[in-house]
Amino acid sequence: MSKIFFQYNPKTLTYERVYLSITQRILVIFRQFIIGIGIGVILFGIASYAFDSPQEQQLKKENKLLLTQYKVLSRRIAENQKVLDELQQRDDKLYRTIFNAEPIPAAIRRSGFGGTDRYEFLLDMPNSDLVISTTQKLDIMTKALYVQSGSYDELIELIKTKEDRMKSIPAIRPLSGKDFKELTSGFGMRIHPIFGDLRGHTGVDLTADAGSPIYATGNGIVESARWDGGYGNCVVINHGFGYKSVYGHCKEMKVRPGQKVTRGQKIATVGMTGVANGNHIHYEVRVKDKPDNPAKYFFMDLTPEEYDEMLFISENR
Repeated sequence: MSKIFFQYNPKTLTYERVYLSITQRILVIFRQFIIGIGIGVILFGIASYAFDSPQEQQLKKENKLLLTQYKVLSRRIAENQKVLDELQQRDDKLYRTIFNAEPIPAAIRRSGFGGTDRYEFLLDMPNSDLVISTTQKLDIMTKALYVQSGSYDELIELIKTKEDRMKSIPAIRPLSGKDFKELTSGFGMRIHPIFGDLRGHTGVDLTADAGSPIYATGNGIVESARWDGGYGNCVVINHGFGYKSVYGHCKEMKVRPGQKVTRGQKIATVGMTGVANGNHIHYEVRVKDKPDNPAKYFFMDLTPEEYDEMLFISENR
């Protein structure tokens, strides 16, 4: 129903009905229309802020689920990384040590992926920090698994050559039990028996009668058989796999360079050539050209008790 307007007439002292013109009626209708639209917009804005649409509710559920999945994935990656770290430590400290292989440097194991913009495309995603962090962890783990896989491949190849390796390792004494008398000088620092000063000893001195046979301690190829300064007549055998053995102060040398020898084969005789004050053999084991305590490698022809005693003497005399 349309509203009826009245206006007070002071002359007649009565209210008289007012009839609006068409223009006034149009303005009134337009004004009411604008007010209605404004109220509608305000109410719609309040409703939109207070209540989510079905589509928005669905998106929020999906985002919440995705966030939960990323958190679970990140936790699983951290757990798997611990397992991988244990495998890497066991690989470096046990497996690679057994086969005389160098540990893999941490810089290679932990190497990541270059490029500061590698994850730039993830910046616009919701919870981008979590997404980028998880992706980085996954990339690093993938690289570490690749390196570890390569290490195991290398170990497999070493295992395939285990038989040849065991025959080549210098694993016996260079003197027979009946000829060997005493270990007179151990591995490490010592007072030099001739010069009287403190200096490093890169092998052990084993005494025996002059002319006693000296045996190759492992399969290999004679690298040199010649006079070598203080070593006197000296034989060097390259066993492969990073091992070499050295036999100094020999009286006679029974092999020539390039000759293949087998463990237990006679290669020289005991003497006192070079810088020596008695008949003995100066014996060294070099691992990747670094001297190692030769007594550690006497395990094949000694009982456990004899081996422990020999190792103790070599490290304390």
